[in-house]
Amino acid sequence: MQSEAIYQALFDRLKGIDGIVTASRRLRHFNQVPSEQRPALFVTQGNQLEVPVKGLNAKIELEASVYIYIHESDPAIAPSTRLNLLVDLVREAIKPDFPEVCEYQQLGGLVEHCWVDGTIEVFEAVENLLDDQGIAIIPIRILTTN
Repeated sequence: MQSEAIYQALFDRLKGIDGIVTASRRLRHFNQVPSEQRPALFVTQGNQLEVPVKGLNAKIELEASVYIYIHESDPAIAPSTRLNLLVDLVREAIKPDFPEVCEYQQLGGLVEHCWVDGTIEVFEAVENLLDDQGIAIIPIRILTTN
């Protein structure tokens, strides 16, 4: 298993999402990403769980989080409008490449499966707190073996 190659493959798949202006594996606080650099996407590494299986390769689950920051200056449009679109594009980006052959996203053959797993946290413009901003944090789980 090559954990760095796996995280980089996930990032490479997501950074090309249409409309993303800024993409990085180094997380920045939303207040440090100006509106002209948004939509922004950041991929961070999470915990790794390794479960030995007697007589077989260990099962390894890697976690990642995808942070999306948007800015919506039009007060007539809810920031969640663009945020929902980008969350859907992340889901689309990690769907299986060839579902008729394999129903799992394998990140170019590096892993057994990669998917959204858990609660997607969404924070939307609150006047005087997150003015014109929207933030989504998407949990990703990756299954592989050692």
